Amino acid sequence: MGAGVYNRGMSKNSPKDEEQKMQKRIAKRQAKLEKHVVVCPHCGANVLDHMTKCHVCGGALTPRGYTPMDPKKMKLFKTIGWIVGIAGVIATIVVVIVLNS
Repeated sequence: MGAGVYNRGMSKNSPKDEEQKMQKRIAKRQAKLEKHVVVCPHCGANVLDHMTKCHVCGGALTPRGYTPMDPKKMKLFKTIGWIVGIAGVIATIVVVIVLNS
């Protein structure tokens, strides 16, 4: 039983095998990321395809597969969020007052 507990945490693969597995994982992650990299038309920097502004030159970008939310719709959502939040605070205060009475 002691050997089983001791060997449980140890890898059966050699350090070289572990290194190869790690390199494959890294290559796979990079391949996934590279699918989303585009070149900024203003400065040539690599940027992600969902960005609306270049992080290097600040130039405007057209996002691929993503459209920014309409400002009117965003304002409506923020207003609804504030109303729901304030209503929740008022309801909590009323409950506390009623329970303490």
